[in-house]
Amino acid sequence: MKPNPKGLIISAIKWLVLLGIVVWVIRKFPQKDWDLLVQQPKNWWLLLAALWVVLGANVLSFWRWQRLLLALQVPISLLETVRLGFLGVALNMVSAGSVGGDLFKAIAAASKNKSRKTEVITSVLVDRAIGMLGLVMVAAISTSLFSDLSQQLIGIRNAAIVLSAIGLLGVLGIVLLGKILPLNWLEQIPWVGKKLHKIASACLVFQNDPWLAFVMIVQSLGVHAALTTAMWLVSCALYSEASARPNLAEHFLAVPPALLAGTLPITPGGIGLQEVWIDLLFKQIPSVPSDFSGLIVATMYRVVLLAVALVGGLIYLSGRSNEPSVEPPWHAPPVDDALRDS
Repeated sequence: MKPNPKGLIISAIKWLVLLGIVVWVIRKFPQKDWDLLVQQPKNWWLLLAALWVVLGANVLSFWRWQRLLLALQVPISLLETVRLGFLGVALNMVSAGSVGGDLFKAIAAASKNKSRKTEVITSVLVDRAIGMLGLVMVAAISTSLFSDLSQQLIGIRNAAIVLSAIGLLGVLGIVLLGKILPLNWLEQIPWVGKKLHKIASACLVFQNDPWLAFVMIVQSLGVHAALTTAMWLVSCALYSEASARPNLAEHFLAVPPALLAGTLPITPGGIGLQEVWIDLLFKQIPSVPSDFSGLIVATMYRVVLLAVALVGGLIYLSGRSNEPSVEPPWHAPPVDDALRDS
């Protein structure tokens, strides 16, 4: 197959954008921040703790995805889900945004479940949507706990509240109204009707299991709370004095919106965007010490993420691809059958 010139040009432009952002970020570093990053003693135990927290957050997100797959009648073990999840984490570093690895994860998972490819791919999209909802909710909750906010943070808070409300209402609508939505007509569409019906049916999985929706949202909140805590541990590792760094609550104010910016499909792994936003948002908090560098902390956090990606790649490569699958829970009826009965 000949390479697509348009695709090559787009990829080249994205990598050039990444290079430009990285160069700009490096040039933006004050000399004192470089000295801090390179010369100042670091608490390696806290950095190791941050690494473990990020690993734990990833495993929690993989467990969330497995629950969704089982509800969609896709038999898969937790171990295999972890392997495929870490494949996505590793490939996030070379794909656009922090969600690009989902594409590779979906392809790998679908290849192991050929009879339910549509459900597998849809599960990745639904899981990502729930994950994004959890991130927006963490941002909405954390920014709502502060009264003295800059105009930028007020705008972020209001947007996060609106998006959280829309997301929760959407999930509630699926739970309450999913069974009365007429979807059978989709099957009458030539060529793509059956696929569209499967996708729509998979998206309505929560109608049969409202508890699944609740648990997945709670898991998403836990994932992003853990990632924010990991960033705080990195700050503690670089700034030993508590008075020289933002506290945990202030990290919850700045980090979740920055993580959201890192999901934009502009640079591989969101490199550059996330670091710039973390630095910018910490500067919007008056109580943050003036000598604190959000850019340096974000850069060290990126090193932690790279280490996690390396560990994830090793886990995927060292695991066995023929792990035994498990049957879906007995109480989860097939989505298509449930819709047909309604």
